[in-house]
Amino acid sequence: MSTPSVAATPVATAWQRRVKAVPRGLWGVADQGVVSLANFATPVLIGRYGGQEELGLYTLGLSVYLFVYAMARSLVWTPYTKHAPAIDANDLPSYTGSVSFHLAAYGAVSAAAILGAAGIALAAGQTQLAAVLAVVAPVSAAMLLREHVRRLGMAKLDFVGVLVFDLVVAALQLSAMLSLAASGMMSADRAFLALAVTSLASFGWIALNHREFCFKRENWTPDWRKNWSLSKWLAAAACLVTLGNQGYRWVLPALAGIAELGRLGAAQVMAQLTNPVVIGLSNYLAPVTAKVLAEEGLVALYRTTLRVTLSMLVGIVLFLLLVGLVGVPLVELLLADAARGVTTTLLVTLTAGALSEALLIPVQAATVNRGHSHTIFYTALARLAINLTLGFGLVGIYGAEAIGVGMVIGSAIALAWQWIEFTGEVRRA
Repeated sequence: MSTPSVAATPVATAWQRRVKAVPRGLWGVADQGVVSLANFATPVLIGRYGGQEELGLYTLGLSVYLFVYAMARSLVWTPYTKHAPAIDANDLPSYTGSVSFHLAAYGAVSAAAILGAAGIALAAGQTQLAAVLAVVAPVSAAMLLREHVRRLGMAKLDFVGVLVFDLVVAALQLSAMLSLAASGMMSADRAFLALAVTSLASFGWIALNHREFCFKRENWTPDWRKNWSLSKWLAAAACLVTLGNQGYRWVLPALAGIAELGRLGAAQVMAQLTNPVVIGLSNYLAPVTAKVLAEEGLVALYRTTLRVTLSMLVGIVLFLLLVGLVGVPLVELLLADAARGVTTTLLVTLTAGALSEALLIPVQAATVNRGHSHTIFYTALARLAINLTLGFGLVGIYGAEAIGVGMVIGSAIALAWQWIEFTGEVRRA
């Protein structure tokens, strides 16, 4: 009986060495590739098998969740990622328990607020909108739980563990979506319910990792106060930026109908192709830049941030050229009739808007880790002003094609502002 255990040991050790030999950043990108594939396939299947209007309803509901998600990232996950590495290993389970309670409370409040909005929409006679919001309310809570599990793993740089978790959930998600498509039952509300059900796999991960959680009620308030010193600025900034960017999705149906939002949703598919790199890089940079600053100092952080930003800029320019050349045929191939009305101008401007925000990721990570969260708030205020004036004005004149223009201008202002401040700090150091 002893022979199998002796033989298994070197195999396990060799496997662990191979895993550790792979750069963590690559594991992060691979993980985001899995998540992005599932999230990319979902609107494609909805549009192809449900039609442009159902895709529009899905885009509308998703924009509500993205607002909820952005606030959770600012209130819970970013402070956790920043503080967790400095907390003693014996105290970390208690802190993890605290932020998990904060996330649960936030999820409940958010779901209640969305249900309230659904009631208001119903009273105003907006039955379609009310139905979407009523479904998104509980779904958003389930999807927050899934993201919470991912963020806890990424905060401790366990990208392999997160990858395994996401492989399981993505397989369930794709299976559910393909089942809806094959049965002819594809719709926005059923797709959201499928996302909620597959997100419940998070409870399995929590059960397997229950030792990482210790719920001490007396720590919930002190830990919230500690996080709030950072998150108050981030949450305010996230609220402003998300209202500006997602606000386009809320205004467009009122101006041109839900099918126009479906056209926008079809065009968003091109920007989603970059998510494995963009979001994977974001997930990787948050903890890594904190480590660079702590171990190598401010100048090293500046060089790292500049190098990543310039590399991203080159990649963005090349990708936009590709979108201009093959974007429309590719979207038509993927979405069939749901791609009706998608133009090269819409694809290029919308993709440029989305990727201009991605270009902010490195410097914003550096800004947070330098303790300058208030700067992100001020730049977010400037971006919102641009979106509400120039951006919304252009959309009123030119339609969806102008959405990306306002996003690019706002992001350019924020990018210049944060880099000027960062450069000045390095020169004074």
